[in-house]
Amino acid sequence: MDKIKALPEKMSFTIGLTLVVGSGVLLFLLSLFFPIGNWTTMIVAGIIFGIAFLFIANAADKRHSRTDKKK
Repeated sequence: MDKIKALPEKMSFTIGLTLVVGSGVLLFLLSLFFPIGNWTTMIVAGIIFGIAFLFIANAADKRHSRTDKKK
């Protein structure tokens, strides 16, 4: 968690957004080539979306703390 907090705001948001978009495409392509069950796909997607949420929430927290200091 400390490594996620150490990332800059824009980098953290970019990684989170890339995980959200890229994981959907990657899981779709993998399901075309390999027989992956629905439950396996949902579990893997849930884990990836959870990690992506941490990155995006970190970026939002940094942005709000920066704008609160200006007021």
